[in-house]
Amino acid sequence: MDRLLKIFAVVCSLTLTIILSSNVYADEITKGVRGPTLWQIDDRIIYNKTTINVEATTNNFILKYWDGDGFGKWGFVSLPYKFINSQKGTDDGLGDMAAGFGPRGRIDNYHYFLYGAVTFPTGDTEKKNALGNGRYDARLAWLSTYFIADKRFEIDWIIEYTYTGENKKRVNPPDEIYIGGPLIGGKITDRIIFITGVTDLIKDNGDFLLNSSSHIRYTVSKGLHFQLVGNFGIDNKNIPKGNGVSLFIRINF
Repeated sequence: MDRLLKIFAVVCSLTLTIILSSNVYADEITKGVRGPTLWQIDDRIIYNKTTINVEATTNNFILKYWDGDGFGKWGFVSLPYKFINSQKGTDDGLGDMAAGFGPRGRIDNYHYFLYGAVTFPTGDTEKKNALGNGRYDARLAWLSTYFIADKRFEIDWIIEYTYTGENKKRVNPPDEIYIGGPLIGGKITDRIIFITGVTDLIKDNGDFLLNSSSHIRYTVSKGLHFQLVGNFGIDNKNIPKGNGVSLFIRINF
């Protein structure tokens, strides 16, 4: 708990720090700013390899809806397809799908999403490499973006708490809190942004995984942008570290 309080204090204090970033037309699930239209398709190709030689490639298809300015609502459905290779062998198939819904809004230059979500046990747990957790999980999350200096600077973060369910073997793992951010960055050109920061996954039993997360985002138009993401393990306790790279493709319609 002391570790969690320290991290939360750092996040809060950094919201007062001037950092470089810029506006983009298309937006993402880890930010508090809505996209320019009501609907967005977000397709993410994610590769990760851990220190225990487990390789996972996931194609995560996300459909998002949002409305309102000062106040509105938003929701998403996430459908992952996984390819896993380990010493046990190779498996692929549908992972655990998720759906979430909640209010969103803006207070001057502060933008936010609040939502509750459920992860469903749609992934096959009987294969050599389990494609899902085999349980229902409930999540509560807060996503924020704060703009300053005529929206030339911003800070983004997400705090998400997961209430883990019990699987078929009556195993209920510790609840988790995920802190993504602070993410800071700057405008390289009119269409390219570089943003970097940290993420931390903390379990109630004290296990954790701390990563760095760096993003290069290219805006093609109001309706389309691409994002390249690199995640690298920094520190951990009883959760395997890993390195990964992802490509996000977002279409507003």
